[in-house]
Amino acid sequence: MTSKPKGGVFYGWIVAGASSVILLLVWGFQYSYGVFFTVLCDDLNWSRTMVSGAYSLFIGWHSVNYLFAGKLNDKYGPRLTVAICIIALSAGYALMSTVNMTWQLYVFYGIIIGTGSGFAFVPLSSTVSRWFVEKRGTALGIAVAGSGIGILALTPFSQFLISKFDWRTSYLIIAGLVFTIGFPISRLMRRDPSEKGLLPYGMREVEGEVKYNNSPSTTIDFTFRQAIRTTAFWLLFALYALLGFTLQMVMVHLKAYATDVGITPMVAAIILGVIGGTSMLGRITMGRVSDKIGRKASFFIACILMAVMMLWLLEAREPWQFYLFSAIFGFGYGAWVPLFPAIAADWFGTKFHGVIFGTMTLAAGIGGAIGPLLAGYIFDTTGSYNTALIIGAVTCFIAAAFSFALKKPYVVETA
Repeated sequence: MTSKPKGGVFYGWIVAGASSVILLLVWGFQYSYGVFFTVLCDDLNWSRTMVSGAYSLFIGWHSVNYLFAGKLNDKYGPRLTVAICIIALSAGYALMSTVNMTWQLYVFYGIIIGTGSGFAFVPLSSTVSRWFVEKRGTALGIAVAGSGIGILALTPFSQFLISKFDWRTSYLIIAGLVFTIGFPISRLMRRDPSEKGLLPYGMREVEGEVKYNNSPSTTIDFTFRQAIRTTAFWLLFALYALLGFTLQMVMVHLKAYATDVGITPMVAAIILGVIGGTSMLGRITMGRVSDKIGRKASFFIACILMAVMMLWLLEAREPWQFYLFSAIFGFGYGAWVPLFPAIAADWFGTKFHGVIFGTMTLAAGIGGAIGPLLAGYIFDTTGSYNTALIIGAVTCFIAAAFSFALKKPYVVETA
């Protein structure tokens, strides 16, 4: 067995590319919620707290589903988990076109779409991690770059649909696109290299024995119980929660904040999309850089960039100021996305990566659920987002401090 078949492309790169397309659809339309946000508030006469609450439920519920998706992916592979993702998303977006009452918004978006989204990131990240030992950060950077492309392209596209048709028809079109593009692409996924008679990239077999080439990865596979008994796991958990808090606050409320200060809706949607575009650059660049300078230093860079830009946003009033915010904040956000699955594989191994990483990402759901809801409440009670922006900046500075404490774990024996 080998990781580099003669005369062809290593199939792991196809897996990474297919993952990128799926995440393009999932995250591109997920973050388009910020585009639909003010339209839902105005058309249905609902408060920003109420509409934020549905997204908070979505974030919390989809993170809970990471646990089930990770375990299911470990056992049955990504073709099943990603099929669940695509079917649930398509159904949820179609149902969103019928929303008239708050319980429908919470069930259709928070639960059904949340379920679909929860069966994407962890299975895809775990699968890509299994295909690579060398260049794992690079491969994950390519995979998750799709979400950045999706945000860049699909948030303005969603605004275009709303302007051309209406928000209900727009959701029907989104449902059709997700299914017709996503389902065929999902069939390209394979759980691990053994399904293709290959070894992970960076492994080689010498006289019947598997050897690792030079790699930062551990050769030890932690069990789930061993992983959660390490300080490293809980530091990463806290880091994920802090970053998720600020990220989701921005992605839901940025368009509303921009239009409140006089930016036109389409420009505001493009500003939101720019976050995705530069996050794509951050994912690919820092995925590769983290293979060289380490995950810890890369985390610190990402956190500081986001923190500084949250303070910058306090004074932003002109389009160029918002574009600059989106460019740098987006790069910082994108920088840390591939770091979590990479460091989970590096430090805890890949045998139980799905359930370990799935549990870790639950933190992003906790923080991500609180951030948008808190920002909506602050606006509804004070008429301003300033306090929310300051809290977001402080949260990122705390995350930067946490990154200093990260240290590779050792196996803790379990009874």
